[in-house]
This record gives sequence, structure tokens and C-alpha cells, in this order.
Amino acid sequence: MVRRILVAGLVLGVLGCTTDDATVLTSSRAYKGHENDQDMTYFVNAYGATQGTRLDDCQTCHGGRQYTYDSSGTTKTLFKNACDNCHLMIHPDSTLIEAQPTTYADTLNPYGKAYLDAGRSRAALAAIESADSDGDGAANRVEIDALRYPGDAASKPGQPSAASRTFTLAELQAMPLHTQFLLANSAKQQFDTYASYGGAKLKDLLIAAGVDVTDAAFEGVTVIAPDGFMIDFKAEEVTGAYPSQLFHAGLDTATLGTVCGFVEYPDTLPTGLTDGVAIPGDFWLDIAYQREGLPLDVSTLDPVAGKINGEGPLRLVVPQTTPGKPDRGSKFSPTDCADGNDFDNAKDHNAGDMVRGVVAIRVNPLPAGVEDFDTRYGGWAFIDSESVMVYGHGVTAK
Repeated sequence: MVRRILVAGLVLGVLGCTTDDATVLTSSRAYKGHENDQDMTYFVNAYGATQGTRLDDCQTCHGGRQYTYDSSGTTKTLFKNACDNCHLMIHPDSTLIEAQPTTYADTLNPYGKAYLDAGRSRAALAAIESADSDGDGAANRVEIDALRYPGDAASKPGQPSAASRTFTLAELQAMPLHTQFLLANSAKQQFDTYASYGGAKLKDLLIAAGVDVTDAAFEGVTVIAPDGFMIDFKAEEVTGAYPSQLFHAGLDTATLGTVCGFVEYPDTLPTGLTDGVAIPGDFWLDIAYQREGLPLDVSTLDPVAGKINGEGPLRLVVPQTTPGKPDRGSKFSPTDCADGNDFDNAKDHNAGDMVRGVVAIRVNPLPAGVEDFDTRYGGWAFIDSESVMVYGHGVTAK
């Protein structure tokens, strides 16, 4: 397949430039926007065998964190992965009890802190090789050679992987079909979209994997894409319905013109829609495999932009927690349209949570003594096989 060739070229090929006949490697796996960070360049050049592996990633130096929050008078816990933890600096979560990071230094794991303290250079990497930054009994260099995280005590050589189940598209299609018509409100893009998605409820998928979603120890999930994007959801966001979504008509280019129009609608709208009124139906976190009744476009990696094109074969569909009217993307605001529809940061931009090309779902908390699955090292294989892995807390291997 052409896409697989492009991916292999990105992962295995030499990226970067050549200086004085010496090849300079740059990151090929760090999530888009961080792949050219100088720190990752230092790392993959110091340890060339890590390029394209799980360590060629922000999580090598940055860490996730456990938080608590109040849920209807009961204190519950939630794990924020490294990506979401960093993003709290820009989008703090008012429901979390603990203080959230305000600087990148606040998000560093023990290895990242040691690297920073040693001078944040290639020489700094060498200086901390013999140290055991995360205190798990294995030196940093030993962990790096074994492709384990040197800043995470839960990751070390020789550990077994977490229990997992892999579900094919056919198995998802055999589960009860849930369809929902809803808005995907983008924070940056030119167009917001209304569309009808069909798939399996995430709750049903977890139950099929053996997870007891009523267990008080069940904290929620982390949904993962093959390009490194991850996002966390609380237990109640998985097990409960979202509020009724709203429909807003007449915001397309055909109505407002090519300059001011910013919403795309399907050619055929569901019956029973009224402008400004709740959309009929119930709304859940879904693992969708169809849009407007047709299979989702298969996700591909743009090797130049480093972004995913397409949606499927599986996509996480996330309703708005705070339903509202669409707004223009931040990159396309302000305008001279004078209609009150320019970007509003306070709105619920749920499109950014709707993971494209879902390849794995980690059920939190990850059991002690197991290695987190290296999803992205072979994540595109799940795209090719039209399947998704569920692993972690409560999952029963089959």
C-alpha cells in the first residue's frame, strides 16, 4: 500500500539534514508540533536506535499525572497522559482539585528533570546515562537500550505487557449500532461540520473486553491515535450519556457567502431538525466506523505535514459537553462579517477530542507491574487490519 510505504519512509528513513558528512537525525514520531524540538534531536542523535520507536516521543521527558475531582459529592481519580497534562497549561480544567502545571518544567518526569538539571544538551544525556532517574532499579542507558522509559518507574526491562483484547471491524459491527447526528466544532479549522456517525458505544466495547465499568476502581480511558495523539476521558464520560446536542442552520457558504460561511452540512439532513433546538436522539462516546451510512475514509499519514488525513477506519466521536452554537476557527477570526460568530475560546470545541484513526484504548488505571503497550510503534498495523486494541484495567485476555 502506498500509505504504508510513506509511513515506513518517515519512520525508518533519515530525516533532517547533513552537516560535515554527518547525518543529523530528527524525531520522526514526536507528536506534530514537537517533532523538530532540539531536545528530541539531541536524543535521537545520541541514541540512533530510538528513532521511530516509543522513545522518540515527548513522553520520554514529560510525564502524566494522577488528579482527583469531585463527581456528585464523591472524590474520584483521573490520570492525565503526558499530552493532556501539558495542555492543562493552556486549557486548565476547573474540575481538578490539585494544582495544575503552569510551566513546561512542571510537566517533566524524573528523567526530564535530570536532563534539564544537567544542562539540556547532548552532553547532558551522556552525563545522566548511569543514573537511575526513575528509581526502578535500571540505569537510564539500560532502559533506553531496551526501549523502556527512563523517567517512568512503571516502565522497565523485562516487564510483561498489559492484558489486551483486539477487536476487528466486523466484531464492532456486531455490537449494537448507535447513530448520532451532531456538531464537530473546531477550534482552528475553517469549517465546523454537522454529520451523522454510526458505530459502537465505547461503553459497550469496554464491556465486551471484560471491563467492569461499574467498578469504583475504573478511572476512565485514554484513546490513542497512531501519530501519538492521546486524550483522556473520565469514567462517567464513558458510562453516561451526554446532554442533548443543538442544531444551528444557515451558517454555510450557500447562505452566508464564501467569506462568512463556516459550517458544512450533509446533503441530506435527518428529519425533525429545527434551528436552535435540541437534536433528537441520545449522545454517547462512540467508536464510529461510518459517516452518513458509509465507511469512514481510511486514515493516512501526511509525511510532510506530519498530520493524519482521513478519519477511519475507526474514529472516536465526542459530543459537546456544553452544547452551543458553532463559531469560526481561531485562524479565521476576527472577520468583518459582524454576525457574532467569530471565534470564542469559551465554547466547547469538541472536534479536537474526536480522535482520528483510533488504534488503541487504554483502560485506566494501568495495573501495577505491567508495561504500557507500545501502540504507536506498530499502530499503523491496526489501521491496515481495521482493528482496535483495548488493554489495561479489568481487560480479560482472550
